[in-house]
Amino acid sequence: MSNELYKNQIDIKDLPEDAIILDVRNGSEHSDIALKRKHYFVELPSFDAKDFVRQYSLQGEKIYVLCQSGVRATKAAQKLEDFGYKNVAIIKGGMAEVAKNPELVKRRSVMSIERQVRIVAGSLVALGGLLSFINPYFALLSVFVGCGLIYAGISNSCAMAQVLMKLPWNRS
Repeated sequence: MSNELYKNQIDIKDLPEDAIILDVRNGSEHSDIALKRKHYFVELPSFDAKDFVRQYSLQGEKIYVLCQSGVRATKAAQKLEDFGYKNVAIIKGGMAEVAKNPELVKRRSVMSIERQVRIVAGSLVALGGLLSFINPYFALLSVFVGCGLIYAGISNSCAMAQVLMKLPWNRS
């Protein structure tokens, strides 16, 4: 697939009240900012068009796909088309554009999960480095965190973020 965005794009303000909106951003993005109106959330890597259409008994209703900028929404729209579901559009500009209208979105009131992960990871690396002056084995803490960050980058899933999301201030 090329880098072009999906051919059918619609402005969020032009969606009908009963629109079927599919948000395919990742979990931390969705928990940081989400639509106030009814929508379905499925992370793109686990999105299965066939299952989605069957689960919600869709019979040709238009599906409006949303992501951060339009790239993942384009991929999800293509998955729907490949399955044979043709009545699809993406929301123009993605959440980056939608969020310019504060009345349409709800934002998390606490710091984003991504920032929390950076703070915890940085603190653990610094702690491991400092404690390694006491005992060289503490340097393994920094190695462990570094390996976790590498894995998170490769797999696009972060165990530390999953743990942080369970903390009371991150539940909504």
